Amino acid sequence: MYLTHQRIFEYSGQLWLINSRKSGCYTPMLKTMIEQVLVMLTYYKRVTLIRFDLHQPTNTATSKRITQFNRRFKQKLIARYGVNKVGFCWCREQEKAKAQHYHFVVMLDGRTVQASWGIGLLVNEVWQQMGGTYWLPKRHYNLVRGELNELSKAIYRVSYLAKGRGKGYRPPQSKDYGASRLKPNVTNYPHFK
Repeated sequence: MYLTHQRIFEYSGQLWLINSRKSGCYTPMLKTMIEQVLVMLTYYKRVTLIRFDLHQPTNTATSKRITQFNRRFKQKLIARYGVNKVGFCWCREQEKAKAQHYHFVVMLDGRTVQASWGIGLLVNEVWQQMGGTYWLPKRHYNLVRGELNELSKAIYRVSYLAKGRGKGYRPPQSKDYGASRLKPNVTNYPHFK
């Protein structure tokens, strides 16, 4: 994977400021993560983007725990909010701690979900049942299609997940990152064709 130390990253005809200081950012991760944010905006005029961290007590060799969390979390989101599209990105990191941790970003219909506190309750419910702890920053992002200011701040925040530091300390069968695989709604954004 290519690691960039540039502060600006071009994607989809737009220049994005990214958090590449110190360890750089992996470009395949950046592309995937930025794409999923933009794809969500093809479905919803307003998108709420929330980032949180998941910590676990012991190291695991596979990505099964994060896959299991994502499945359970998505089921809770659908049951509670009735959403039909859930965008997400996650990365696995391990540096000095004995166990890896995950950074996670979830993107939802901004008309249905406008704040992070309810999402934090669901994260806590699911991850705590799995034996982990979580951290939810106070800041979330309310994106509006066509408005670049808040979107640029959110992309900068999401780019942190693609940082070089902490990646690669895993067995070959595990992944460093994952994301939803939503396809764009080309009616709203024909340049995605």
